[in-house]
Amino acid sequence: MKRARIALGLFSLLMLVGAALLLGVSHNGTKNARSGFAVKTSGDPDASSKKDSASVEAGPSATTAAAEAIAQRAYPADEIPLQLSLNAQKAWSSVKGRKGKNKAGQWAMVGPSHSNMPGLLVFSGADYTTSGRITALALDPSCSQSKCRLWIGAAGGGVWRTKNAMAGTPSWTPVSDGLPTNAIGALTYDAASDTLYAGTGEPNASADSEAGLGLFKSTDGGDTWTHVAALTTTAISGAWVNKDAFLNRAISQITVDPTNSNIVYVTSASAIRGVCSVLNGCDAGPLAPLPARGVYKSTDGGATFTNLNGGSLPFVLRGAVNVVLDPLNHNTVYASLFGQGVYRSTDGGANWTQIFAGMVLGTSIERDSVAVAALPNGKTRMYIGAGGDVTFPPSRLYRSDDVATGVPAFANITTAQSGNYCTAQCWYDNVVYSPPGRPDTVYLGGAYDYANAGTWAIDQNLAGRTNGRAFIVSNDAGANFNDLTRDATSDSRPNGMHPDSHAMAVVPGNPDLAFFGSDGGIVRTSGAFADVSSQCASRGLSPANLAICQQLLSSVPTAIDSLNKGLSTLQFQSLSVNPTDARDLMGGTQDNGTWEPNGHSGVNWNMIIWGDGGQSGFNAANPDYRFNTFTGQANDANFRGGDPAKWVVITGDIVSSPEGAYFYAPVTADPNIANAGTIYQGSNSVWRTQDWGGDPAFLEANCSEFTTSSGATACGDFEPIGPAGKTSLTASNATDYRGADRSGTNVAAIERGSDTNTIWAATGTGRVFVSKNGDAPASAVVWKRIDNLPGATADPNRFVSSIYVDPANANHAWISYSGYNANTATTPGHVFEVTYNAVAGTATWTNLDGGTGPMGDLPATDLVRDDVTGDLYASTDFGVMTLAGGNASGTWVAAGDGLPTVEVAGLTVVPGARKLYAATHGRSAWVLTLP
Repeated sequence: MKRARIALGLFSLLMLVGAALLLGVSHNGTKNARSGFAVKTSGDPDASSKKDSASVEAGPSATTAAAEAIAQRAYPADEIPLQLSLNAQKAWSSVKGRKGKNKAGQWAMVGPSHSNMPGLLVFSGADYTTSGRITALALDPSCSQSKCRLWIGAAGGGVWRTKNAMAGTPSWTPVSDGLPTNAIGALTYDAASDTLYAGTGEPNASADSEAGLGLFKSTDGGDTWTHVAALTTTAISGAWVNKDAFLNRAISQITVDPTNSNIVYVTSASAIRGVCSVLNGCDAGPLAPLPARGVYKSTDGGATFTNLNGGSLPFVLRGAVNVVLDPLNHNTVYASLFGQGVYRSTDGGANWTQIFAGMVLGTSIERDSVAVAALPNGKTRMYIGAGGDVTFPPSRLYRSDDVATGVPAFANITTAQSGNYCTAQCWYDNVVYSPPGRPDTVYLGGAYDYANAGTWAIDQNLAGRTNGRAFIVSNDAGANFNDLTRDATSDSRPNGMHPDSHAMAVVPGNPDLAFFGSDGGIVRTSGAFADVSSQCASRGLSPANLAICQQLLSSVPTAIDSLNKGLSTLQFQSLSVNPTDARDLMGGTQDNGTWEPNGHSGVNWNMIIWGDGGQSGFNAANPDYRFNTFTGQANDANFRGGDPAKWVVITGDIVSSPEGAYFYAPVTADPNIANAGTIYQGSNSVWRTQDWGGDPAFLEANCSEFTTSSGATACGDFEPIGPAGKTSLTASNATDYRGADRSGTNVAAIERGSDTNTIWAATGTGRVFVSKNGDAPASAVVWKRIDNLPGATADPNRFVSSIYVDPANANHAWISYSGYNANTATTPGHVFEVTYNAVAGTATWTNLDGGTGPMGDLPATDLVRDDVTGDLYASTDFGVMTLAGGNASGTWVAAGDGLPTVEVAGLTVVPGARKLYAATHGRSAWVLTLP
């Protein structure tokens, strides 16, 4: 996990390997190896990594990535009191208000605004312009061809608005700079009061679903915002009364009564706080005490809210999914709860009856998404899309044609066309929508149907029977569906939709013309359809699958248009820098692959490899040699300057080993020309290759990313370094160099020293190691644990988020920590200067943030140093701060102006070029010119 810096005249490459957000990285020996628009086996976030970020209040599970993330931010405690998150916010406000050196600098976005995916890396084969994950859409009902206001909510990218959503290339404007967070979970436009509501906090249960800071509203289309007080009127979660009902929660839906704008229903769920490059390591949930999750109602326009859970509406472990009003009687309310089915109230929320019990998935987490429609006979129809985090039973579609009264009878109307539409990711992406006035029309959106999507299919018996089913639609109440994922512009290279669906909106008066939001931004369908079922004949299908294919492709959009140009919302995990050109960057992004700029315009960037992008890096001697990371232990190399067609698998030995790793494992290349072929990867051990993964000719001939399993042991030559049988830095062993305390988790950080021998490494529990012979044969490498040496008593027992080694002294480093001081009261601090004395066997740790002093109790996600001035830069959940000269007696101040309030996952500094880069979680990449 690191950033690039100059060492011995070279830019060190910098990789921060993230931690884990997307689920879907299992290689099957086919092209669908990673996650992302191009080739990935399951949707963006990883089922295990995403599902439990919201359930941690029931007790974190070490087996899930998200819970692991929370545990690491909380560690060594089990939870994080809300007050610690509030203290962190106050600390950041205090830092921003200070004056000091570097405060006057101005951040500038370096892109991308146009994120271009080449057809080679896209399922449909057509070029695609993408953007970051969209969680919510709100469309002005007065939308027309000439004037159409549309707002999008990006997971970490805030709220964006266009006034010409029907144009070929809409013009986008970010309108959330007045909000204290860019994490958006819900948007609703109330035309009656001309009010736009934004619910902050993402409710999608992923390891990067960030907690919000409440409910906000705008009466000028988003130009200015007002915090909705949302004071609780009932004592829930202990003494949580007369406090913000949605603080540090995630808002999943906002529903305004169309006959009375003062009546507002809101559902809330869990989320986490903090994203760093080793994602599942430093993230954490802001835990109890917190406002209760569930269904809330306001009758005074949001001034106060009453929690409707309790009594006949149970409390929920993860929160609520939907709250919708009956179209024929707005006093009848329907609410769906994670894992507990669907409930109905006929008295405005006072009393509730369960009308759908769910699919009973046992220990899995079920998300039931609902849509209601008025029928001509005066009854109300409900569609329920139900599914969880397992493949069996698969996700299903249910329907009842009379849900407003009595005991509704729900029929399972799932067919082979609609079954398992959100695979094992319903907890993350599950959309059900029925347009007003069209009760027989129902849209379903979920994960991508990788197993059956044309030539990308895994199961050859089923190959090609769908076009991916990112979104499907039925116009006969669910009996038959059409696949909207690819259009009719070409048989071989049609335009398509990105995997992992989260939101949609239709144009009033024309519900066939729709906008769809996903992990790859936003697209618009034409509203016209064409029959392309003739394409099925060449797919080699069985008679039954041929019939399914012909139905799904009998009516597809004539055109699908990407509307993502101008949206700077990619969620970067980290950035690396070309050692010969400080303007040449690479960066991995959530579900959108790894990118580099197209020239130096700062606008156009090109995807160079698909999937979920974690770390990346350049060879110090030959920048045409690159590496990237997907998730877990899957790394590729490229020997052709990043040519998208030439990536090869190099970590087969690590993937096939019994070791574990963070979702984005730490990976770094040696910054020294003498060791330019060396790459280090962190799992339980530190793994090393000294020739960039192996012989280029062999790898290109036998280990292509497009055809090779990530676990192919012949692909790559990494090996764990350290004493034979004792390479794991995370194991508990009281008799050897590792010790028994602070065991477990994975390697969280790896950094090379300025010489050719020194390596620094750390684990998620705060163990810190140094090797002084890192270039020795693998089994001869010696590790020395230094956090338990004399003089190291100040070292916090918390997650190490970064290490920065002094280029002038390999025994001298700066280390940053995540987590909160309150959980390690005797060893507070987030930034330390560390000096290791190998001869004396001592280590000196100097606290540079004063514990609760200058920095405040503010977890640090990354740390770099300007080696020219000695200034330190630390990233946080809210922005970047700096300490002039790295002086312990100094004061931390905001590093520059102009950076949006956004989580910064990683920093990359190039002192010689006077550049500091920030990888933001939702607002693309930024640069600060150093003084």
